[in-house]
Amino acid sequence: MRLLRKFGMTCFLLCILPLIGGCWDRTEVNDLGLIMAAGLDLAENGNVELSVQVFTPNQSSGEGGSNSLMGGGSGGNNSIIVQSATGTDFADAAAKLQEQMPRKVFWGHGEVFIFGEKLARQGILNQMDFIFRHPQPRERAYVFVSKGDAKEILKIIPKVERDVAETLREMAILPFGMGVSLKDLSEMLTGRSKAAVVPLVDKRVEPEGNTFPYITGAAVLKDGKLTGTFGDKVKRETQLIRNKLKRTNVTFPVSGNRGKDEGMMTVRIVKGRTSLIPVIRGHSWSIIVRFDAEASILQNETRVNVTKPQELRGVEEQLNKEIEKRVAETFRLIQRETGADIFGASDAFWRKYPKVWLKEQRRWDEIFPNVNVRTESRVKILSPGFSGKSYK
Repeated sequence: MRLLRKFGMTCFLLCILPLIGGCWDRTEVNDLGLIMAAGLDLAENGNVELSVQVFTPNQSSGEGGSNSLMGGGSGGNNSIIVQSATGTDFADAAAKLQEQMPRKVFWGHGEVFIFGEKLARQGILNQMDFIFRHPQPRERAYVFVSKGDAKEILKIIPKVERDVAETLREMAILPFGMGVSLKDLSEMLTGRSKAAVVPLVDKRVEPEGNTFPYITGAAVLKDGKLTGTFGDKVKRETQLIRNKLKRTNVTFPVSGNRGKDEGMMTVRIVKGRTSLIPVIRGHSWSIIVRFDAEASILQNETRVNVTKPQELRGVEEQLNKEIEKRVAETFRLIQRETGADIFGASDAFWRKYPKVWLKEQRRWDEIFPNVNVRTESRVKILSPGFSGKSYK
């Protein structure tokens, strides 16, 4: 009996021996084309042009030649190439892209996805479907909408960072930046409001000829379609309302005790927190945007002596009025020009008035443009700083 048991164990070990080899299904790094960034543009006949920034490991510095880096120019990494393919949709273009490349395309290192302006206006939901069904793309990858074609952004050779993907990622994670991941975008577009806001990226050409990408504002999406683009100022106030602004500077005019214009002052806002307080009275829907924060004075071009408590309180009051004005203008601008609830107002009404919301949620696209907004800013200047000025 013991001999039979040993024989059976030996047969079992011999059977599984071929299966426990650690390298039988290996994929060498040298066989991979790592996608660092991808751009999607609208091509002819409604097709989709997929452009990718590919990192090719262990490529020697002399192999790239003139074709290894589209866009030309000095600097950058010659192991980065830009390759494009066109298909009926993202999946078809990705398959054709693989046919053009000798290395296996790997999406797991992708840091950035850029949607061209024309494609974004047509709609991005169908293309995002491929991204979320594919097992490799990261949900933490950042999403942008480009002014013009996304392909032109990928062609830029940055001077500071390794490539465009790294440049945009670093800009997105700055405290005063705007970072929207694939996960964030999916939650916004499938949420109650079906609206989202993502960074708007463009390229800037310096007089010396250097080109670099930069975040120039915000793009508003409703039902997956681009409905409006706005500048950097609106982007900043939008982040404040959405409680996503970690830090920012505010420059505003200051008046003295007699109402005389004294000049400009700049403060740094930190530890900001925004609350949306909904109110329904009869058929009237309104919302209070309440902002609490701390601030320190960075630059004082006025004759106001901020070391005096009574004058500092006057500066605080003017600062809060300026913030309230900017927030209200931004909220109404988005209401008027896009009708997209990118601020999460629908969630605020649902939490406070669940029964009313369930009854009226189908009318939200009609209700939101008419929601009254009131702003309350309660910023405290805790650090007036030192000033060597002499005050009269």
